[in-house]
Amino acid sequence: MTTWISHRGYAKSATENTGEAFDAAIDLGFEHLETDLRCSRDGHIVLCHDPDLARVAGSSLAIHQLTRKELSQQRLRGGEFLLFFDELLERYAHYRWILDIKPEQAQQTFNALEKLSADAAVARFLNQQARYLVWQNNHKQILTDVVADAFCLAREPECYRAGTAALLGLPGLGKIVKGQYYAVPPRLKGVPILNKNMVARFHQHGAHVIGYLPETAAQHEQALAAGVDELLTNHAPELLKAETRSASGF
Repeated sequence: MTTWISHRGYAKSATENTGEAFDAAIDLGFEHLETDLRCSRDGHIVLCHDPDLARVAGSSLAIHQLTRKELSQQRLRGGEFLLFFDELLERYAHYRWILDIKPEQAQQTFNALEKLSADAAVARFLNQQARYLVWQNNHKQILTDVVADAFCLAREPECYRAGTAALLGLPGLGKIVKGQYYAVPPRLKGVPILNKNMVARFHQHGAHVIGYLPETAAQHEQALAAGVDELLTNHAPELLKAETRSASGF
């Protein structure tokens, strides 16, 4: 059975990466969520994808140049406030998470995680409830020095290499790692690539496939029909089913 993962929360009804977006996703049935970690000037982790607030708040202010107090005063486009990592822990620690650690101030984020992990409950969350995406190879080692059992998902170059090899029917050339999770989009440059044969080649090596950000109902169905293990999406299962039924005339 495919696990659905909400990408930055359900942003159709609220600004991404906010409590409102995560609440909306949970209301739709998601139990697995994804978010982005950045660090404020004074060492607090804030959930934001971009290095600045231009897209989510119409401001050119950079996350790393502002303190927590200054960030907490910023209103986002939908009227929401930014969510901080300690607030995520208070409200959503019983859910499963993918934590995308953005590279620009990653060391500051690692330092903040290390301080938080002095709390045994936080340490359990970081080791047991979360998986991680890091963007530089050396960051994986730094993270595991902080979070001993941290599971890092395959990075973009690894996904591209493994996916290309699996698509060509030569998975042995992809250096596919047993137990690892690889993100594969439904299409590459407009060409459908995600299918049962491709996923089966990953499974033959004991690896898992994440259907990566399908956009249309048809692309979601393509990923599900291919047998992906997980589906990372900006959309909602029930709305997509309704869309599919409508398109079919039911």
